[in-house]
Amino acid sequence: MDVVLKQDVAGLGKAGDVVRVKDGYARNYLIPRGLAVPATEGALRQRRTLKDAQLQKEQRQKAEAERHAAQLQGKTLVFYAKTGNGRIFGSITAQDIAKKIGSVFKIQVGKRKVLLSENLKQLGTHTVHIQLHPEVRVEVTVEIRPEGGKQGGPET
Repeated sequence: MDVVLKQDVAGLGKAGDVVRVKDGYARNYLIPRGLAVPATEGALRQRRTLKDAQLQKEQRQKAEAERHAAQLQGKTLVFYAKTGNGRIFGSITAQDIAKKIGSVFKIQVGKRKVLLSENLKQLGTHTVHIQLHPEVRVEVTVEIRPEGGKQGGPET
């Protein structure tokens, strides 16, 4: 019997897959537990519609990520920190960088999308990678300056 999986089933397939299983397995296990439905014409049509909608959604998300990447490419984020002996007190974290991108560029980036191996603790410039989408990554420069050198200009 052919069935359309409604959820991922270990060893069988992922949600939306059409799989052939024994009649008893489908009738006694998959269908009663809501894991699958019989592969009727209506179920197959619904599966195609859902897959098309999912594909369009992924394409929109990737296009938006590419737009944001173009906006961020080559930009420098400036942070001011209290210093002593060339080191800063505290550190600049992924969350700090994500907040700065949100406030300066109006692009919402989760802190987990900022790829830092460790927090930034040195003055100077650092290259940071931002993962906007699984296929879209952009580099930004983070510059850390001593707090006394603040100028009233924009931070971009």
